Amino acid sequence: MIKLEKDIIHQLHSDREVSFRYDLLNYNETKIGELTSLGGSLGLNSLSQMKRKGRFSFREDELKDIDWLNDKVQPVFILNNQYEFKLGVFMISSPTRTLKNKEIFREVECFDTSLVLLEDKFDTRYRVIKGTNYITAIEQIISSAGIWKINIPFINAKIKTDREFEIGTSKLEAVNYLLDEINYTSIWVDELGNFTANPYILPNDRIVEYSYKNDDMSIILPDSSVEEIDLFSVPNKWVVVATNPETDPLVSRFTNENGGSPTSTVNRRRIIVDFREVDDIASQSILDEYVRRIAYEASNVYGKFIFDTAIMPHHSYMDALYCEHTDLGIKNKYIETSWEMDLKANGKMRHNARHVIQL
Repeated sequence: MIKLEKDIIHQLHSDREVSFRYDLLNYNETKIGELTSLGGSLGLNSLSQMKRKGRFSFREDELKDIDWLNDKVQPVFILNNQYEFKLGVFMISSPTRTLKNKEIFREVECFDTSLVLLEDKFDTRYRVIKGTNYITAIEQIISSAGIWKINIPFINAKIKTDREFEIGTSKLEAVNYLLDEINYTSIWVDELGNFTANPYILPNDRIVEYSYKNDDMSIILPDSSVEEIDLFSVPNKWVVVATNPETDPLVSRFTNENGGSPTSTVNRRRIIVDFREVDDIASQSILDEYVRRIAYEASNVYGKFIFDTAIMPHHSYMDALYCEHTDLGIKNKYIETSWEMDLKANGKMRHNARHVIQL
């Protein structure tokens, strides 16, 4: 999440001067022009393969020289004609023509550049040799798709046995498969177009990046907040086996015995087991971390908070939020799983967040 002083970004609609700019980028992501737009929307879904997507409306007479196969667009949020927030780098696709006020506009659906990894597939069996560092193997696959903006922290973990991917496997699937084996987040593209993944940190161990409260400075829109609670069939014990034909299997178990958790074995008075197998994983310690991760992700689905605000352009991937809503009795830490914003001056932004629980 981009940092900015709260008294600058956390303003009410009446105090904001909001505008947008749409930068046209070439294949190398160098700015080559600007486009006029009637607006649109964009969002980020952290749980999807491709995280960012948008829909924009551009004047057709500005698109006559555009390279539809290679050019990209980067929306920019501008606050008070002074502060700029880049909102992602998008590939342009699926244009349709619309007549508005005697001008022709192109309605354009756009996806972030992870589309390149999704559409590029192995045309032969792809092998990663035993002993290769995981990050090296991941960066090699990404680079083979013509991507050069990569930002993945190094880890000293090596693949224990040869890893093969079948013909037709997308490079995005292969990259996320290897990231899983070292308990990293899935790959995502940041606001500047960098392909990014980080070591997974349990949400209860993360530092809050931003707060939303329905107080005197509240930017939460009235009558927009919803809390969802669903406790049905949430597991409270997890068993994961990592199999490898050349070594003994690794096994990790975790049981939610936390009395403060409504789905724990203590409160539910029965055990609901989630059992799964993975092909391989870097080490026993990483497998233990992975089990805690899936335990958290399975357990926090029971508490969701959905709310609307004015556009808050500093949000990114899986932000850690503190939310307080006195009318709903909410006072918790959340992880934002998705958001979507309207690209207009008085547009709103919808946030979907999951309650962080202690396991």
